[in-house]
Amino acid sequence: MRKSTFELLSSFTVLVVEDDSVARAMIKQGLKEYFAAYYEAKNGLEGLEVFKKHKIDIIVVDIHLPLLNGFDMIKEILILKPKQSFVVITSYDTDKNVLSSVHTGALSFLRKPIEIEDLQIALMLALSKKMKKKQVKIAADVLLDFNKEIVYKNDKPLFLTNISNKVFWLLCYNLNNLVSYEMIEDYAYGGKSMNKNTIHTVILRIKKYLDNINIENVANAGYILRHKPIF
Repeated sequence: MRKSTFELLSSFTVLVVEDDSVARAMIKQGLKEYFAAYYEAKNGLEGLEVFKKHKIDIIVVDIHLPLLNGFDMIKEILILKPKQSFVVITSYDTDKNVLSSVHTGALSFLRKPIEIEDLQIALMLALSKKMKKKQVKIAADVLLDFNKEIVYKNDKPLFLTNISNKVFWLLCYNLNNLVSYEMIEDYAYGGKSMNKNTIHTVILRIKKYLDNINIENVANAGYILRHKPIF
């Protein structure tokens, strides 16, 4: 394929989680130059940590990984970001049956051994669907762009500090659903146990900058970013 064919990929980031160093090198050679950012990991635990540190648009993952298998890594990520997109690499048909228990429409499958052109096409198809996702208004003056992960206030991009930004987008990934204190600690603080007052201070800081959004505190449980469609 010509390079111009891959222009769609240039605004997205990809994470490849594969324990086979030869396969990982082959995938890197076939993908890295086309993406805005390319990340890789050699096991499920490392992949989970990379996901928490960076904005990842799509994840290429082998099911059979050391330390934390691909299936369990996917489940952990979907707790934090329910609409995360994946391309799953599998050697066995039974893997599809196992993954069918994961409630998501964001999974596509490739059978090993993979051809790099098949992977490139799978990524373009998955990201084409992702691009159709509309922007979401969560207040009259607040617009979310999920693809770029940018929040606009009065049509101007608003930039939050690192922790505030991670907590805010975790709430956005889970609109109208509870984000527990444990989820916040896991995603924004690297799994460290935090005083609830520290987290509440971050929430207050977010509300100060985005004063018209509705973040509800659920006692001893966490927070919900409430949203009703705004037309």
